[in-house]
Amino acid sequence: MRVFLFRFSLKQRQQRELFERTDSQGQEYTRETWLREKFSKEFKFVHRSNEFFFVPEASEITGIPTRLIVGWVARNRAMKERTAPWDGLDPTEHESWQAALIMIDPTDHADGQKVAMESRPEVGNKPEAILASLAKHISDESPNGPFAVSAFPITIARSFMSFVEENKDKISSITYDVAVPNMFNGTDDFSEEMRNLRDNANISRVKTNLSSEGVITTEGTHLAEIAVHAEQGGGNIKARTIDDKTYNSDDYAASEDVDMEGTEPETPSYWKKIRSFIDKIF
Repeated sequence: MRVFLFRFSLKQRQQRELFERTDSQGQEYTRETWLREKFSKEFKFVHRSNEFFFVPEASEITGIPTRLIVGWVARNRAMKERTAPWDGLDPTEHESWQAALIMIDPTDHADGQKVAMESRPEVGNKPEAILASLAKHISDESPNGPFAVSAFPITIARSFMSFVEENKDKISSITYDVAVPNMFNGTDDFSEEMRNLRDNANISRVKTNLSSEGVITTEGTHLAEIAVHAEQGGGNIKARTIDDKTYNSDDYAASEDVDMEGTEPETPSYWKKIRSFIDKIF
């Protein structure tokens, strides 16, 4: 089983309705309590015109600590097959539900709001795209709610700067799409500028395209700071060189392989291996 790592970025909304910003106990939502409420029950979302579902899994079944949210991202697929020989081997199809495991740490700490999602082609070839649609649904479902949500992959450290160093004096365009920080307390100029945009201009994401008729001078810029922010799960970076080499941070998404050999899906031995894996990443 291959599991990819992501992070939710939650930007607090301004001018929220009172009933939208408090929970059933009348307490103002924190990022953690809001995520827990949203993922406490089944819900439907749309990804590329297809219906997907999130379905929570009980900790009594998994044995996973309740500080983590565990569930499934599921979709139905039409499976083509044939009828039995005695029925003529006629082409037919039936509905089959496929699901990928998803685990979320909603807690508020330096490495919090991390997400681990199983990659299953039967569910979708790009977990990052599915998770982005899920995050968009949560935001759109409660337009007056307390937070706007973005989801980006955690990527391999220094992958972007390695590309920059390998293609020095050749980069012609750079595009970045980053969420304003809420979990990272960086002291660099970029982090400070992003926090100012968040707090003073009510900005939740910044999308910028840098291009040149020649090449971009990368020294003396915030690119390294932006890259670190994105690599932690705060955004996406793309780049192109004058000789058409390309970089996309999504292609460097961090992943972990979980050895599930000898286990049957959703059996006690399956959940035991998942619990061991969780100890490594959460």
